[in-house]
Amino acid sequence: MSIDQRQAKRYDVEVSAEVYTASAVLPASTRNLSATGVCLDVPSELAEGGTVGVSLFLTTDGIEDPDAEPLNIRAKVVWTSPREDEGFSSGLRFDDSDATGRTAIETFLSQMG
Repeated sequence: MSIDQRQAKRYDVEVSAEVYTASAVLPASTRNLSATGVCLDVPSELAEGGTVGVSLFLTTDGIEDPDAEPLNIRAKVVWTSPREDEGFSSGLRFDDSDATGRTAIETFLSQMG
């Protein structure tokens, strides 16, 4: 999928995340984020076409609120690629049925300008 085919604007933003697969919970961080998907850096390869759970620790003014619950959303792994330094980058598309999660992401992204 080319950049021109994407449904929503992507924002370069780094927030902490966790990826839940059938066999592990992986620490992750975002490379970019949109209302419809996310690019994550993860230590292990994610299976393309698989569905995973993602927890995003959204920030306010760059500060993570320790009392705030993470945003939990399901996503499909669209692509995965090894990184030069170590680990993998993966592109995920959020599950369309999770309207509450998408609204929370849109609200977070609207603060970015």
